[in-house]
Amino acid sequence: MAQRYSENLTLFILAAGIGSRLGQLTKNRPKALVEVNKTPMIYLLINKMLSYGFSNFVVNLHHHGKMLERHLSNNFPNLKISFSDEEKMLLDTGGALIKAKEFLRNDDPFLVHNVDIILPFNPCEMLVQHTNRKALMTLAVSQRKSKRKLIFNSENELCGWTNTETGELRKAENYTKNNKLLAYSGVQWVSTDYFEIEQRTGKFSIIDSWLDICHKKPVIAYEHSQIGWFDLGTESKIQEAERFSNL
Repeated sequence: MAQRYSENLTLFILAAGIGSRLGQLTKNRPKALVEVNKTPMIYLLINKMLSYGFSNFVVNLHHHGKMLERHLSNNFPNLKISFSDEEKMLLDTGGALIKAKEFLRNDDPFLVHNVDIILPFNPCEMLVQHTNRKALMTLAVSQRKSKRKLIFNSENELCGWTNTETGELRKAENYTKNNKLLAYSGVQWVSTDYFEIEQRTGKFSIIDSWLDICHKKPVIAYEHSQIGWFDLGTESKIQEAERFSNL
C-alpha cells in the first residue's frame, strides 16, 4: 500500500497543452484523455495520487477543455476538482500557475504535475526535503539524456539553465561555477510564497520564473532515478511506457 503523508494534499495537473507531438491522437480529444494501456493518462495520475493521500485537485483546461471537464466530472463525481480555464489563451507553465492562484493559494505547499509524466516514486517523498529546506519550490530532476538542463550549485539550489546542444547559458543571480546539470522531470512542490514573489501575469514559462526568483528563496533539486520515469508526449513513448509493468 502506498505511504500516505497527509489526507489533505492538493495537486495541480497541467493538462491544457495541445499535445501536437501526439498527432492524430489529440485531433479530437485533449492530451489528458489519450490512453495508456486503455486508460486515459489523467485517470492513471489521479488514481495514483488518491492512493498517496491527495484529495484536492486542480486541472487547467484549453485544448478540448470542455470535453476534459465533462469526462472528469462524470468519472470522478465525488472528487473535489476545480478547473482553471485557459480557453481563450494557453498561458504556458508559469502563467498557468498564476491563473490558478485562486484555487491554490490556501494550500501550502501544493504539488504541480504535468499530465503526461509518469513518476517512478511517490512525490510526497519530496515533501520532507521541501519542508526541511524551507524551499520556495522543490523540483524533481534526474541525470538523463536531455539537451535542456537545469544548473544546481553545491547546495542543490537552482542557479541557471543551459542548452547543451547550442551552448546557450542562462545564469540566475546566485549562479556559481561549482555546479551540476540535471533534467527537469515535470513535477514540483510549490510554496504559496510563490504568489507573493512572482508578479507577472499572462503567458510565461515556469523556467523563466525559476531563474528570475531563485535568488530570493531557494528553488531546490530532488534527484531521483530515471528508471520508471516516462514522458508520454509521443506515441512511441506511450508504447514504451505500456511495456513497463508498474504504471
